[in-house]
Amino acid sequence: MGQQELKFTLWDVGHGLCIWIQTPNGHNHWIDCGATEDFSPAQHVSEKHGVTSIDYLVVSHPDTDHIKDLPNLVALIGRPRILWRNTSLPPEEKYKSGELGCQQVFKELDTTYTSPVDWPLHPLNPAYNGGVEIKGGYNNYSGTVRGNDTSVVILYHYADWLFVCPGDIEDKGWQALWAQKKAEFEPLIAKSKWRVLVAPHHGRKTGYSQAMMDNITPHFTIVSDVAGESETDDRFRSKPTGLKLIVRPNDKEELIKYLSTKQGGRVQFSISSTGSYTLHQYEYRE
Repeated sequence: MGQQELKFTLWDVGHGLCIWIQTPNGHNHWIDCGATEDFSPAQHVSEKHGVTSIDYLVVSHPDTDHIKDLPNLVALIGRPRILWRNTSLPPEEKYKSGELGCQQVFKELDTTYTSPVDWPLHPLNPAYNGGVEIKGGYNNYSGTVRGNDTSVVILYHYADWLFVCPGDIEDKGWQALWAQKKAEFEPLIAKSKWRVLVAPHHGRKTGYSQAMMDNITPHFTIVSDVAGESETDDRFRSKPTGLKLIVRPNDKEELIKYLSTKQGGRVQFSISSTGSYTLHQYEYRE
């Protein structure tokens, strides 16, 4: 019956984003492909975890810090079965200069993944992916909506937990997308006992949206950032309501509102089918 838990891992890739999700029946989903000069998440997952396939790849937007590891992902783990990206972007936005290897790999995937996938075998189908509900969307590119505000936003819900992954979307883009997708997003938010937000745009001040915080009301945020890169917005740390966690080895209960990849290299949740969880960072446990 498989592992019967959802694993959500956000890697430390400096100024960038890379998320690996394993569904309760063992499918591998990947949101963005950031990397550093010293660390390739694709290589690590391939070598240390024996992953040999990707069911679903989401590219929130094709800036280099979100696709740098794409060549390794394809070479070491394989081409994704399904690719989701913002198809409304013009070529100059999608492929940039086209000179970098990651840009070339993205262009090859973008131009060849054009066929629809039947729902029974679609990674968004809870009956296929082990019971995970997934919703997402993006703003179409236009003269007034471009850049970060065209990021793909995707939500994963499993066993009372919601993980919100908004790419680099900023306040204007979030408000436009919420107007489109409120009817789809709100039910997942409403039925979630615990809500985790990956801070948009690496937690930068430009990524903070009070509307997003009000709509999602997160208990916890994860900030994918690097020390000294640029100033992050403290509201991503202060606004969440917090998770009560037992901090070992002293077994002291603390109210924890956020974690940053600066603090330990990765943030990983494991969510069981009953909703119990483990947060693999500094030995936090429920």
